[in-house]
Amino acid sequence: MKTRLEKCRRSRRSQGGSAVVVLLGMLSVMLILLAANTAALNRLSREVKGIEKHQIQRLDPSTKLQPRPTQTATNQLPER
Repeated sequence: MKTRLEKCRRSRRSQGGSAVVVLLGMLSVMLILLAANTAALNRLSREVKGIEKHQIQRLDPSTKLQPRPTQTATNQLPER
């Protein structure tokens, strides 16, 4: 005949096993979210770098067209 103590031990074991399964499931969901967020962060970082590069090119004064100095004919010798 089974005693109440044996039944209680069995139910605790099954509860402990299901708690482990639930925790492993939650951990796997958290890891999936972490991987997705890391990938999104990397894509955003690349996009910001590209935008920064375009802004630097657009605002850099050395890349803007500057008027050429006009050369006038003179009777002076070129400087050394």
